[in-house]
Amino acid sequence: MLAELERLIELQRLDSEIAELEAAAAAIPGLIHAIEAQQVRAKATLDAATAETDRMMKLRRQKERELEEVTDQLKKRQGRLFEIKTNQEYSAVLKEIEGLKQKVSALEEEILVLLDQIEEAVKARAEEEQRARSSEAEALRDTQQKDAELRQLRSRLAELQGARKGRSKNVESSLLQQYLRLIKSRAGLAVAPARDGSCEGCHVALTPQLYNEVRRNEEILTCERCGRILYWKG
Repeated sequence: MLAELERLIELQRLDSEIAELEAAAAAIPGLIHAIEAQQVRAKATLDAATAETDRMMKLRRQKERELEEVTDQLKKRQGRLFEIKTNQEYSAVLKEIEGLKQKVSALEEEILVLLDQIEEAVKARAEEEQRARSSEAEALRDTQQKDAELRQLRSRLAELQGARKGRSKNVESSLLQQYLRLIKSRAGLAVAPARDGSCEGCHVALTPQLYNEVRRNEEILTCERCGRILYWKG
C-alpha cells in the first residue's frame, strides 16, 4: 500500500475515535444534570408529602381545640339549666345545648376522618422518604460513575490527540490540507473504504475503472461523487 495512503487511513482512524470519545465526553455533563434534576424532583415530592402531613396535623390540632371549646360551652349551658327560672329561657338554653351537641358530634367525626387521613399521609410520607433515600444513594453512585467515565475519556483523548499530532506531521502538507477540508465538509469522514463497487462514504457506485484502480492502493484517489479519499480494505 502507498505509504501516504496508509498515513491517511491511520489519521482517519484516530480522528474517528477522537470524535466518538469527544461526543461521549460531551454527553456526560447532560447525564449528570439529568440525575441531579431527578433528585430535585424526588426532594420536591417528599417535601410535598411532608407539607401535606403537617397541614393535616395542624388541622387536627385546630379541630381538637375547637372541640374542647365547644365542649366547655356545652357543659356551661348544661350547668345553667339548674339556675333558670322561666320556661322560655329554659327552652332557649335547651336549643343551644342541642346545637352544641350537634357541633360536638360533627367535630368528633371530622377528627376521626382526619386521624385516618393522617395515618395514610404518614405512611405515604415514610414510603416517599424511603424512595428518596434509595434514589439519593443511586444518584450518588451514578454521578461518581459518570465522573470516573469522564476522567477516563479525557485521559484517552489526551493520548489519542498526542498520537494524532505525531501522525499528522508525517502527512505531506497539501495532502493534509485536503484531508482537513474533507473532515470538515464530510461529517468527519475524509478517508473511506471502497467495497462492492461503491464508496462507503456516500454509498454511490464507482466507475469500474476507478474501482479497479482503488483496489491496488497505489495512489491517492477520490470518490467522484463526494470527493472522499478512497482505499481498498481487502
